[in-house]
Amino acid sequence: APFTHVCGAQSSITTSGWPISYDSLLYSSTNVEGGLDINTGQFTAGWPGTYTVTWSLRTDDDEWDTVAAIYLRKNNVIIEESLHQSASSGSMEDQGGRTLLAHLDRGDTMNLFCQDCSAYVYSITFCVSLSTYDFE
Repeated sequence: APFTHVCGAQSSITTSGWPISYDSLLYSSTNVEGGLDINTGQFTAGWPGTYTVTWSLRTDDDEWDTVAAIYLRKNNVIIEESLHQSASSGSMEDQGGRTLLAHLDRGDTMNLFCQDCSAYVYSITFCVSLSTYDFE
């Protein structure tokens, strides 16, 4: 049976308008093509099926920072319902995470996209697992 489980980690990011890349591959176990390219931050499905995508991160927001906004993208299209947002009217540290399910065909991609990460975003993890594979 095909399987894929990958996790990447990024210590911090302050750039906007780009996918999040990763400092390290925390975990990778697969018997199919594809996987997580830590340099581009892009996960490529090596087998069609339903994937579980999870991420968590921390932000350090100050009152002069813009709202931190991170989205999950499928094939470089933002999934609006995946918005991960953090803002403050003072100085605040925040931590949160999200989990979504998505069907991917072979070759489809997923990445975390920093629409606005000008506030300090750090301790980022991004994991993708093939939960249920399609029969081919």
